[in-house]
Amino acid sequence: MENPIQEWINSDDKIYNLIIDIQKSTSSPLHQAEKAFDKICSIYDIPKMPENTNNTYENRSLFEEHALIKFLAPENEDPRGLVLSAAYNILNNKLIDYLEIAKKEYNQEIPNPCQVGISGDGYNSKVVFFEKETLNWEDLGCQTITSIHKS
Repeated sequence: MENPIQEWINSDDKIYNLIIDIQKSTSSPLHQAEKAFDKICSIYDIPKMPENTNNTYENRSLFEEHALIKFLAPENEDPRGLVLSAAYNILNNKLIDYLEIAKKEYNQEIPNPCQVGISGDGYNSKVVFFEKETLNWEDLGCQTITSIHKS
């Protein structure tokens, strides 16, 4: 069975051509990922930041989904693949569940409620857990905050 993201690349000329174009550059994989982040938002009309959601794609921006995928991924994961995975998730409504983020951080001992924020801008996003911080969400630069309530 083919990887769904590879299947998307093989069947969609827009993403295939974007990847070829970006890979031709001599810039680092990180810079290529940043470029892909911006281009994918334009090509597929994906909201880049939370304020751009306008009730599209289940109110999830590429900024948010990318932060969540990056948090769950191994440290040495290719940054270009993380951007592609985030875009694929949004376009196919296969969004990361915030509960999975909390489970990874707290090893099943999730506080109730658990507040998860995403700080940063554009490609440079980071997951923040308020229970572990001394600053408020504004000082942390959070663009979004989600509360998780265990059942």
